[in-house]
Amino acid sequence: MNAYDETVPAVSICLPVYNGEPYLAAAIESMLAQTFTDFELIISDNASTDRTEQICRKFAEADARIRYYRNERNIGGARNQALAVEYSRGRYVRLSAHDDKLAPTHLEECVAVLEERPEVVIAYTRTVVINEADAEINQFHATRGTADTPSGRFRELMFRNYYCECMYGVIRGDALRSVRPMENFTNSDAVFLCRLAFLGPFVRIDRPLFYLRYHAKNYKLNWRDRMVWYNPAAKGKASFPNWLELSSFCDAVLRAPISLTERLRCGAALLHWIVRYSPNLAKDVVVAASMYVPRARPRAGVYNWE
Repeated sequence: MNAYDETVPAVSICLPVYNGEPYLAAAIESMLAQTFTDFELIISDNASTDRTEQICRKFAEADARIRYYRNERNIGGARNQALAVEYSRGRYVRLSAHDDKLAPTHLEECVAVLEERPEVVIAYTRTVVINEADAEINQFHATRGTADTPSGRFRELMFRNYYCECMYGVIRGDALRSVRPMENFTNSDAVFLCRLAFLGPFVRIDRPLFYLRYHAKNYKLNWRDRMVWYNPAAKGKASFPNWLELSSFCDAVLRAPISLTERLRCGAALLHWIVRYSPNLAKDVVVAASMYVPRARPRAGVYNWE
């Protein structure tokens, strides 16, 4: 039996979902099979049109730890995740996706790290990539967010050469609730992680306890197409995902509770980011301008993200 206040769960698993029917049951079953049992499972259904609601209600009826909420309309993936966090009560929070799975000791091992090391903001594990049939494709061995200084962690997390796997660790609840939620643009998860990393280091447990699923409906073909997952109202409209990301990085650095020296180091990293991704920033402008020239309008989006 876990030594925690029985009136408030130690961990809140937040599960935003939209049309998750194919993999949702397996994801929930892996959560309910955790060896660490002092948790609540918050499901925020983003107005799904498939059997997601029936699946969730069936699980909620069978297990009192599950609380199911359904939105009247699709508010976008980022906002739906933030809403699930608002519903949560736990001292620790684990953000989840409807198509991934957890090994049975995932929560237990991550919570143990956070209990032992109060300076740690996120404890996450090695990631196993699986396909539609649960077959292993490869494993991630990254250690992003573990540097000793805020500026070091910022440099580790701001560039686009990793998969934000530390997002799916267990997060200290007070830290998570103190920062701006994930925003409505592509790659905002990287900015969100940087905001958390300014508050303290992450720790990676060198055990493969998180299963990240790749399948036909969660790959990205185009950054502007993916904007629809974050903000459905952006469909068919001009968007500036790279500029939005840059603006949010600047805001994160300005708001961070860090020293002037560390802030200047982060500013230097931002200049590096601008140089590296200047072609993407320019493309945002070109694509947006083309939206207003009928014959030059880009092809219809092939967005395929649920």
